[in-house]
Amino acid sequence: MKFPGFEFFIFLFFTVGAIFAGISYSMYRSNTELVENGVKAKGTVIAMHRVKRRQYPVAPSVRFFTQDGREHVFHSSEGRNPPEYQVGEEITIYYDPKNPDNVHLEGNYLLVYVFAGMAAVFWLFSIWYVPSAVKAIWQWFFN
Repeated sequence: MKFPGFEFFIFLFFTVGAIFAGISYSMYRSNTELVENGVKAKGTVIAMHRVKRRQYPVAPSVRFFTQDGREHVFHSSEGRNPPEYQVGEEITIYYDPKNPDNVHLEGNYLLVYVFAGMAAVFWLFSIWYVPSAVKAIWQWFFN
């Protein structure tokens, strides 16, 4: 029996979409748990930095103080063009009291949306063919 190349490709495409959906959900749960269980604090944007050298999207560096009065600076890895924040702007953050370097900027779910969007695209182009692809692969594998 001939190898079902197209069906295998469709199944692979669907699987990649499922992986992106899992990453998106994992990031969402992590951020939500930090908001629910973390400490809410006010931070000040002290600088904007480029996430990658020589590329324009910039991300904020935020200074905040923990409950015990220690100063921390968080360098976000989620850059945007145009920037969402301005230097000197006060923003709400949530941090893990056991690990103050684990920070979530309030309302910042950009990467969750990016991975969910990529999952949707992969699923959109594969979902209709998955049942027939699984059937063809199953038949090829066991015949």
